Amino acid sequence: MRDAMLAAVAQQFGTGQVAPSIEWLTDNGSAYVDHRTRSFARELALESLTTPARSPQSNGMVESFVKIMKRQLRRLYGRA
Repeated sequence: MRDAMLAAVAQQFGTGQVAPSIEWLTDNGSAYVDHRTRSFARELALESLTTPARSPQSNGMVESFVKIMKRQLRRLYGRA
């Protein structure tokens, strides 16, 4: 997860670090709410936020970033 997060941030912002007060909005998936993931997000200067449960409108906002992360995971680990 750490490698995918770092790669996604680098792709989105062009670096492994982001400007202060960048929000990282995710759904409530277990991988995203895990304390290790949130801790790593803080190391990248990301403020971890989650969408409200059962809110399709809000979840739609996070889908593009999740797609970037999945794409990076596939590249890192060679999955199709």
